[in-house]
Amino acid sequence: MIQNIQNLSTMNFFKNLIHRQQNIIFASVLFILSSLFAGQLFGNSATHTNQTMNSTAQNNPGQKVVIYDQGLQMPVCTVILPTGWNISQDIAFDPNTARPVRYKLEYFGPNGEFSRNFMEINPYGAMTGKSFEQAYREVIPKMIGNELTQVSVGNIQISREGEAMPQFQKMAQKLSRQGMRVNALEMEISGQRNGQPYKGILGFVKCTQMTAMGEAGMVMPLTIFVAPASHFQKSLAATREMGKNTVSNPAYEQRMDQINQRVMQQIQVQGQQRLAQSAAAHRQRMANNQAAFNAHQQNMQSMSQVQDASYNSYMNNLRNSGSYNSSGSDYSSHNAFIDQMHERSTFNDPYSGQEMHLDGQYDYNYTNGLGDYYRTDDPSFDPNSLQGDWQQINPQYPY
Repeated sequence: MIQNIQNLSTMNFFKNLIHRQQNIIFASVLFILSSLFAGQLFGNSATHTNQTMNSTAQNNPGQKVVIYDQGLQMPVCTVILPTGWNISQDIAFDPNTARPVRYKLEYFGPNGEFSRNFMEINPYGAMTGKSFEQAYREVIPKMIGNELTQVSVGNIQISREGEAMPQFQKMAQKLSRQGMRVNALEMEISGQRNGQPYKGILGFVKCTQMTAMGEAGMVMPLTIFVAPASHFQKSLAATREMGKNTVSNPAYEQRMDQINQRVMQQIQVQGQQRLAQSAAAHRQRMANNQAAFNAHQQNMQSMSQVQDASYNSYMNNLRNSGSYNSSGSDYSSHNAFIDQMHERSTFNDPYSGQEMHLDGQYDYNYTNGLGDYYRTDDPSFDPNSLQGDWQQINPQYPY
């Protein structure tokens, strides 16, 4: 039973692991500043209550913009946009689960710069049948979308700048307490946009944990940032400056942590309930198996009793008829039972000296000593009526 519970725990562990990781990342990634990857804000955001959903706000140089969560009805943070930059946001998180219901956060620069942030999870590991490389390569086409053509991608690598960010380190510490390891990753890309050469960066978070089935984890695509190749470095510097001027809302972070803790408690309770149900189901299966075994044993015992009664009846009939041989032999009760089952009799043939099996069971049996037998149930039969010297002979019986 313990092994079965452990197997169930292993099967459910991956799902619970993913839920824990998702909720903690979703709650924490809101506050990773824009300099993490290409300077963009990777937060759960929504339009401000005074803005229109999916609006694109034209901002004056240095204007402060509020990133707002319509689900929790709270500001997430404020960001000061560089000169000529616009922002489009539409984000709402479920106040019961801290998971995104809607998520849109895009930035547009004056020189054709573009950035989009993501809030998605792509798990990998034994339970999904995907490796880490398969998982992150699956999300690349979706991240790039139609923004670039003739795309070329570089190698994925650790983002040292991203991992040095205080907010990233804070998220990593939270996940570390859950036994998880987190890395900030980035990848350079290039391609064409509106006939011009563009350069860009893709940003990811990788979260892993060792399980009984090997390494399991998830890849979280965070952002794509692209700019004309001739303006790339200048645009990157501008967005990183924007990140430095981003200020998170502590009350929002606290609210997300509270929701996340409640969800974790619910997951733990549900896991314990599933284990208890599995243990009860296992005990019931074992009881059913034992009952079936007991019934089988009882059935076999009843069959044995019937066979014994049948054999005893057979032997009594032989003794009552007086037609059993009193001489000793190797003929056993097992042999007698077989003869009864085949409805035959066994004789010690005086001619051959061997056992002779004859079909049928008769009260009177005669032989001429030359291997010939005459058998009848007629008590008035006279063996002298036969030609030759016929003598009565009795079947064997167990002694």
